[in-house]
Parts: sequence; C-alpha cells; structure tokens
Amino acid sequence: MTQSLPGTEMNTAEDSDLLDLLGIFRRRMGLIILGFLLGGIAALLYVFLTPPVYRAKMMILVGQKSAGMVKGASSGDSVEGSAAEDDVLSTHIQLFTSRRILKAAVDKHELLKIPSIADAATEGRPVLDYIADNLHVTKGGEGVARDAHTLRATFDDPSPDDCALVLRAIFEEYDEYLDEHFNSTSSQAIELLDKLASKTGDDVKQAQLALTTSLGKSRVMWDGTQATNIHKVRLTKIESDLLDLIEEEAGIQSRLAVISDFLKSADPEKVSDFDRLALLSENEMNRLKILYDVTRGDTMSEEFKEQEPIRQENARAEYNEYLALVMKEKKLLESFSDDHPSVISIREQIKTLRQFIDSNAAKLKLAESAEAMNVGDMLETYVGLLKNDLAGLQRQREVLLKRSEEELTSAKSLEREEMEIASLKLELARQQELYKTMNDTLSELNFVRDYAGFSTDVIGDAESQNKPSWPSPVIVLALGLFAGGMFGFGLALITDLMDTTFADPDDVQRTLQAPVLAHVPRFEKLKRSRRGGPLQIDSSVRVHYEPKSPAAETFRVIRTGLMVEATSNGHQVLQVTSPLPGDGKSTTSINLAMAFAQTGKRTLIVDADLRKPRVAKLLRLESGPGFTEALAGVNEPGEVIQSTINEHLFAVGAGSIPPNPSELLQSDRFAQTLNVWRDQFDFIIVDTPPVLAVSDAAIVSDATDSILLAVRIIKNGRKAAKRAVDILRQSGSDVGAIVVNGYQTKNSSYGYTSGYDSDAYGYGYGESHKAYYREDTKALQSV
Repeated sequence: MTQSLPGTEMNTAEDSDLLDLLGIFRRRMGLIILGFLLGGIAALLYVFLTPPVYRAKMMILVGQKSAGMVKGASSGDSVEGSAAEDDVLSTHIQLFTSRRILKAAVDKHELLKIPSIADAATEGRPVLDYIADNLHVTKGGEGVARDAHTLRATFDDPSPDDCALVLRAIFEEYDEYLDEHFNSTSSQAIELLDKLASKTGDDVKQAQLALTTSLGKSRVMWDGTQATNIHKVRLTKIESDLLDLIEEEAGIQSRLAVISDFLKSADPEKVSDFDRLALLSENEMNRLKILYDVTRGDTMSEEFKEQEPIRQENARAEYNEYLALVMKEKKLLESFSDDHPSVISIREQIKTLRQFIDSNAAKLKLAESAEAMNVGDMLETYVGLLKNDLAGLQRQREVLLKRSEEELTSAKSLEREEMEIASLKLELARQQELYKTMNDTLSELNFVRDYAGFSTDVIGDAESQNKPSWPSPVIVLALGLFAGGMFGFGLALITDLMDTTFADPDDVQRTLQAPVLAHVPRFEKLKRSRRGGPLQIDSSVRVHYEPKSPAAETFRVIRTGLMVEATSNGHQVLQVTSPLPGDGKSTTSINLAMAFAQTGKRTLIVDADLRKPRVAKLLRLESGPGFTEALAGVNEPGEVIQSTINEHLFAVGAGSIPPNPSELLQSDRFAQTLNVWRDQFDFIIVDTPPVLAVSDAAIVSDATDSILLAVRIIKNGRKAAKRAVDILRQSGSDVGAIVVNGYQTKNSSYGYTSGYDSDAYGYGYGESHKAYYREDTKALQSV
C-alpha cells in the first residue's frame, strides 16, 4: 500500500485566497490593463461629448434676531446665527426648496424667459420639477466650519449667467416670505395673548372670591396657607395610641401564657426554684421585690439589709453561670447525640452547679426563713399582677376605640369641605400662574416685536461662472479608470475561473494535495558527434550524458528528497506514473534510476507498462524474456534481469506484449516477484502506464511503497491531473510527490536553488519556474 510523502503543510484558506488574487493580477495583467484603457477612453469621450453645465453658489447666514433678549441672555450673546439649531436649518432648507417659493420666483422674476427653463416647458416637463432637480441646498460650511449655521445653495444650468440669476430670484422670494410671515404671525400672537391675559385676570378674581366664601362657611381650620381637619388629626393620634396599647397587651398575654403553662405542666418535685426564677426577667424581678418590700414593711434587720447586695450578686453570678451551661448543652445537642462525650461532660457540670446552688439556697433559707419569700408564691403573685395589667389595658383599649369611632365620624363630615377648599386653592394657583406667564410673554413680544425673527444674510453671492462644474475631467477620468479597472479585473477573474490549467506551484500542491519536488526543464536530444560511435543508451538519460546540466541536477534533487523519505519510512519500491501518455514518466523513471545508481545503490528499473513499453528501447536492452514472462511463470524473476551501462543499475524490460496485461499485474505473482527483488536491490523503480489511459497503474499501486506522479502542465490541465489523483485514492493509494516535466526557462543559468524550501524536501525550484506557468497561460490563450 502506498503512502504519501511527508513534506508540506498546506497554506491556510486566507493566505491561499490572497496569493490567488495576486496570481490573477499577475497572470491576467493584460486584461486588467485593457479594462483601464477602455475606462480611460470612455471617460475622455464622455468629457468631450457631454454639454457643459455651470453651477452658481450662494452662502446664506441664518440667525435668530435678538435671541438673547427673548431668552433672557446677557448682552454679550451673538445676535447672528449662533443660537440656530440643526432642526431650524432643516426647516429653512425645506422652505427654500418648497414649491411655493419656486413658483413665486418663476412668476415674479419671469424665469420662463431663461432658455433652459423655457426648453423644459416646451418639452412638456413641469418647470418647478426642473428647477427643483437642479437646485441643491445643504447646511453647514466646509472643512473646520462644517458646523456653521449657514445654508449652501447651488443651481445648475447650461448658461453661466442664468444659473446665478435663477438662484438670486429664489433667495429673494425666500427672504421676503420670512419677513412677511413673521410680522403677521407676531401681530396675531400679541393680539390673542392680550385678550387671553384679560380673561385670565377675571378668572383669578373669581377663584379668589370662591375660596374666601368657602372658607367662611366651612368648619375646617385655616392657618393662612392650608386647611386642617382637627378631627382627622385627633383620629391619627388615637390610632397611634391604640397601636401601642395593642402591642403592650400582646406582650402581657404572651408572658402570662408562658408562666401559666409552666405552672400547669411543671412537676413541683423536679423543678427547682432556679428553674422558676429563670422565667422572670430582671425588670419583673425588681417589680416583685418592690412589692415584697412594701408588704414586709421594716421587719428586715439592718445586718440583713447590709448583706443583701452581696447575696444578690452571688446569686446572680451563680444563676448566669447555670444559664450559660444550659445554653451550651442545647447548642451541643444541635450537632451531637445524647451519648456524645461533650454532651455528657456539660451535663455533669450542670448537675454539680445545680447541687451547689441548691445547697446554698438551703442554707440561706435556714438563716432567713423568717424573711425569705417562697419562689412559687412569687410566680403566683406575678401572674396576678399580669392579669390585673391585662384587664387595665383592655379597659383602656375599649375607651380608645369608642373615641376613635367618634372622631372618624366627625372627620368624615368635614372631609368633603376640606376637599372642596383644596380644589379651590389649586384652581386659584393655576389661574395665577397662567396669568403671570401670559403677562411675561406679552411683555417680551411687545419689547422685541421690531427685532425678533430670523435674519438671512448673504455672505457669498451667486456670480456668473467662467468654468463649467460638470463634466469635471479629473473626476470623470478617475471614475472611468475605476470602472474600467473593475471591469478588467472581473473579466480577468472570469477568464481565470474558466481556465483549467494550473496557476502556479502552490496551485498544483493545493489541488493535488501532494508536494511538488521539482520542475524538470525541457531538453533536446543530443547530437551524435561524427568521430564518436553510436550512443549506448538514449540521449534523454541526461543524468548519464550530462551530469552537470540543469536537468541532471533536477533529477538529483528528486533523488535526494526520495532517499530522505525512504530512510524515514522504509520505502523501497517507487511507482512512477502520469495522468496521460506523453507526460515523460518513462524518461523520469530512467533518469531517476540512473541517479540512484550513481550513489552506489543497487537499483532496479522495471518496465510494468505491458502495453507500450519504453524502458528497453531507452536503455538499449537485449531482446528476450522480460516482466511478462516473469509474471506468467515462464521465467524466474532473476532470469529476466539485465545489466546496463552503469554497474549499479539493472533493468527488467516488458518482454512480449501479453493479451491480458491487467490480469497479469493483478495476479499474486506480481507481488511475489517484487518481494524477491526487494531482497536483491536497494531501490526498485516501477514504470507503469498512465492512470487515465488504463487501469494498470491503479492495480500496481497496491504493491508499491510510494507513487511519483509525472505531470506535464502545458500539455495536461487541472482536470486530468485531479482525476488521476482521485482514481489512485479510490484504489486505496495516494500520491507521495509530483514532478513537473517539460519546464522551459529563459534563464540559461537555471538550476536548483541552494536555499532550504520547506515545500520541496530540502530543495526548492526557484522563482524562474513562474515563467513556465505564464507560458502555459499564453499557450492556452493562443489556442
């Protein structure tokens, strides 16, 4: 099975497209130049044949008069067009080009007498449409002044004087319309505002009277700025007190429920006094203490009173430590089980501390049995206190609810009056604001009546033109060259797409997906000298006759690349074929075999072209049994081998022409014969028929190590070479390398390049090969 030669990495699609465009420019330069030439000629004809058109220009400064005064700006503001907005300029452009202005200019300035306009009317074309088509208005200046508040108006006409005349007439009508329209509009606005201001003043008086009357009759409190519903204020305060009362009542109920549930469910024998005391907060304890002190009077001794703070502090410390241990036990139970060592340890500490507290409590009880209060009685007493507090709060809540209903009823009765007063107050404020705005506007309009409006100053008047604006030779020529260049490039692209020949070496590699090892130059037959005898082998074997010639050097380049590949991959049998007959495959095979033999390698060349053999003729082999007899079993593989002019080169001719060459090549005898020769020779070169002519090459490829495809690009196009490669790949083989035959260079010093080229196994094929592809293109164009 053949394998492809390692070598090149195909270019990326982006690089290929760029190189292909450059290649199109190079290959089709004549068509592109022709396009430029045609474009230039068309541009010149257009310039000379097109009637000249003249363009009048006018620059107009548009500004708002006294804009600073109207808006309250300082006197330093510009009175000219600095305050004009882009939308204002757009409005002026629409007005300048409107049919009303154009019709007025035609009627008042007798523009129908101008020849170009008269011709348009004679031809039946609307006059206003003709003027509008040739009139162009834009805003802004040029260059750094592009944001200037100006209008640039132009008009095109065949007459250099009439274009200026028409543009001036249109501007005069535009300017006159602005003056008339603004003065009329200002007068109407002032009159209308004066009437509205008078009516609004009466409305303000009526609104004031209505508000005063309503306040005099209402029970709502008025402080000069706003009305107040006193019942609504009281209701808000009562609702706030009720909310606080409900929260306090809920707190007492919750405390009462907690203590009552504890007293009902707790076992007196198992619950200690400290468990009961834990239910009471510090504030609750202080409340009970005050109650207890009041009930005892002065029965406590002075010594007991002096020691009371110490006893309380010690009891509080013991109680806090006890609570801390209990909380720690609960925390541990969240993470561990009851039999965890940490839980057991904390419970032992709680038990010890509780025994200590109980012991102290017993001692204190013995010493102060007459004065101490029972803890259980304390809880019962505190429950009674909570019930009394809850009853008081409930009674207070009933009173507040009753007052809330009374105030709500009173507030609702005044709410309608309150809303009416608020409405009258808003109406009065609105009428006052409207009256103030109208007076201010009326004052401004009266003040600037003679100054406000738009100013239109001509800063660049229309003049008669000496040079036509169109056609411009420079612009027309540039457009013509551009269009011609695009046409030429499009024609070149279409021609290149229709061309089936290869464009360059990269095109060969990209299309056939195999590296190009070298370009073999074309060489003529050697002339035999008179003194010398007949040639021992054919003169096309240049590696033997002219070892220093460019062709010989090229075959040595191919040999080097193949030897590198053979060393790395262990390839020994090389098949040489071509797409079509006449591609030079036999000449390539013999020269390549001679090049291998010159290195001292035992080389065998086998003529497997059993239809039109050439090896025996080129090497001047003796007639006798050949490859056909070996495959047919008539002779042994060693009996058909012949020596040649080189002691290291041996050859096997085709022998007799068999009636069934394909069947012989496809037999098991073929692979067995090659295996016998593999042990006797270093390299074996098999010359096979063209791929597209017969199927022999595809059959043989299964038993060879690598395939070398010889292509004559001038003779064969892209289609034939691509089809040959596809056939080999369909048979399970692949092309390892490509040799381009028949290259003709105009450079007499042609050889292989000395630099390393990654696209060609250590050697390149230089820049001069490009002429070969150019010649190919020219040959096809001539055909």
